[in-house]
Amino acid sequence: MPFVSIEGIDGSGKTEQTSILADRLVAAGKSVIRTKEPDGGHLGSEVRAMMVVPDRTLSPVEQMLLVSASRYAHVRTVIRPALAAGDWVVSDRFIDSTFAFQVHGQEDRLGMMFDAIRDVVVGGTMPELTIVLDLPAEAALERRSKRQDDKVDPTEVSRNFGEIRQGLLVAAARAPDRCKVVDADAPLDEVADRVWREVATAFRLE
Repeated sequence: MPFVSIEGIDGSGKTEQTSILADRLVAAGKSVIRTKEPDGGHLGSEVRAMMVVPDRTLSPVEQMLLVSASRYAHVRTVIRPALAAGDWVVSDRFIDSTFAFQVHGQEDRLGMMFDAIRDVVVGGTMPELTIVLDLPAEAALERRSKRQDDKVDPTEVSRNFGEIRQGLLVAAARAPDRCKVVDADAPLDEVADRVWREVATAFRLE
């Protein structure tokens, strides 16, 4: 069964678009498992808690290893069983976020490590389609400022949205057959329609 991931910087609408896409697939008669990283799997909540401890600064390597441990469990306890059962899987973030957050800009130092860890952790369980929601950093920051405090990840404060956006675009360029960049600088419904067109085309749903 198909495995779809949705990527984007904070504020790009990943969570909303993941939910809308899952609902549309269900309406089309598909059985869908909606999941999220790093929260998916039995290690996810613990890993997220470790990464958002106030006044703690983790190196890119520490972050990559923690997220990869969570992903290893996520793939084996959530994604693969769902696919084997005949379900679609729609994930809010996957491997491309790790490249954008921890590797981009340090490819010479961390690129080989990233590739080796990916091969062990993910193996052949890669999304058939990845939607990259592209949004200018300024627009993302404006959206973020309007969100309720309890919905904001505290680690977002220190993130360079422009660099992460560029990292996601580089990740998309590295895998053009899998990754489709969707302009997310538009109303929610318009972006949802753009996402649906990519999914419907990729999997011949219409």
